[in-house]
Amino acid sequence: MIAIKIQRQKDFMGKLLTSEVFDAFLVNEATIETFNTFHIDGKIHKDFYRGDAQSDDIPVNEFSSWKELRPICLDLIKGKRTPLGFKFIFYLDNSSKKELIVTTGSDILPEQVSLGLNIKYSSGEMVLTTGTAFNIFTLDKEIEKAWDTYIPSFLDKNNIEYELL
Repeated sequence: MIAIKIQRQKDFMGKLLTSEVFDAFLVNEATIETFNTFHIDGKIHKDFYRGDAQSDDIPVNEFSSWKELRPICLDLIKGKRTPLGFKFIFYLDNSSKKELIVTTGSDILPEQVSLGLNIKYSSGEMVLTTGTAFNIFTLDKEIEKAWDTYIPSFLDKNNIEYELL
């Protein structure tokens, strides 16, 4: 687990809310505090899609992508006033997770690990925190190390200024 402080928040928010930079991430949850607190549970209700004529409309992921939820969150955040706070909990998408696991040489299956990224804005500070959760017992920390390396390189690649805490 690493913590990262975002240096140029306005630039980061532009990339988060109005560009495709984070679109591949899956959203576990989003909480936005403005004049009310808005909470979005990113878990897809597959029953919503059942009964449709086309069964291929049913999403394969367990969670909605940021691409799908980004416009809703943008509508809640945009305006003259800065939000009181927000928190987004993202997971790495399945194909990227598979690639990351392969680079580690680990025998852990993609469905056995969740790679999370928490984005939290509070008290004028924006902090990103990585997290790794296994649903099996393992002493293998290679995936966690790879994830903690992946996020800073992702930020660098997208010209997002940060400081490791």
